[in-house]
Amino acid sequence: MEGDATAFPVAIRRIVDPAAEADGLRSAHGAPTAVWRHGDDALTGFGTAARLVFRGPDRVRDAAERWRRLVADAVVDSQVPGAAPIAFGAFAFADGSAADSVLLVPRAVLVERGGRAHVVETPVLHPGGPRTEPPAAAAFPPEAYERAVAAAVERIRAGDLEKVVLARDLVLESPGFRLEDALDVLAQRYRGAWIFAVDGVFGASPETLATVRGGLATSRVLAGTAARSDDPTADDASREALLGSPKNRFEHALAVDSLLLTLGGITTDLTIGRPFALGLPNVWHLATDATAEVAEGVGALDLVALLHPTAAVAGAPRAAALAAIAELEPFDRRRYAGPVGWIDGRGDGEWAIALRSAEVEGPDRVRAFAGAGVVAASDAHQELEETGWKFQPIQEALAAVATSR
Repeated sequence: MEGDATAFPVAIRRIVDPAAEADGLRSAHGAPTAVWRHGDDALTGFGTAARLVFRGPDRVRDAAERWRRLVADAVVDSQVPGAAPIAFGAFAFADGSAADSVLLVPRAVLVERGGRAHVVETPVLHPGGPRTEPPAAAAFPPEAYERAVAAAVERIRAGDLEKVVLARDLVLESPGFRLEDALDVLAQRYRGAWIFAVDGVFGASPETLATVRGGLATSRVLAGTAARSDDPTADDASREALLGSPKNRFEHALAVDSLLLTLGGITTDLTIGRPFALGLPNVWHLATDATAEVAEGVGALDLVALLHPTAAVAGAPRAAALAAIAELEPFDRRRYAGPVGWIDGRGDGEWAIALRSAEVEGPDRVRAFAGAGVVAASDAHQELEETGWKFQPIQEALAAVATSR
């Protein structure tokens, strides 16, 4: 299947009992190889039919083109309406990352949506090799992170750029770690988030990069953060302070502007909503939703290729922000803040930004990532504190799994 030149069969079967089907697929293929959940909807992949690897600055565009070729060779036998085949993807944040950017086509995908379920089955095409092992780089300690933020603020005040998002990593030991258990905890606690696991990266992202369904594209921008409080009065005050914060509103406006500049040239009927405070269990975020019409033949990965990296996870201007990240962050982000999601045979799909995420580095070890947007008004200690809030979903999931054993 190297050249995607051979026709192959894909079957779509109606399912009456999703739980029983999942048990059968687990018996046949082992633990899930890919997971995507949002609310009561879920896509769960088992086994590997193809693992396609991409690298470099055109990695997402190359993946979109490779996917079109693969879909063109699929001969679909369907008992129910549905697009097939289905692939899950996880892409590196940076052009020069050592991490694999992948499209993973499972042998079977259990699709649960709107109270109905079906399974998409694909034969082995090109299983590929194992994923690249993460480097054993040292973590970015808090003191060094604060120094990097201070250096970034100096550059911004000097006029080199307007915003840069600086991330740090945190190595977490979790004896007996089970990915499925961690995902269950994330899904229960962060129901409004997009729960994902693809090729060793997993998390609970609150931010969609691009969703395409039937010619309609949607996106959600998050930038600007405040802590939650168990005290209702303090929590309301935190929310109102976020909505009224000039620093956070400026940071958010830069992210929305980058979305407008990108989508405005390739979509029609683009509508941008008003910023609002999105409440998650651990933080408040400033959020803005956008919708647009896309032309026939434009798929979800095409939009992802244009949108990534957004100002929400890189900064502005893009080139200057990426240069600052490369200089100030002493580690490879790998798939953190990169696109993660799924795509089907029509080109429809859902893609989020891999936030509140971690990479599995071994049987008992994960490396979590979190970042904060730095602007001229930023305080280094406050930005460090913000990254701590954003580590909480992964830390909570690992702690809950350890307690349940």
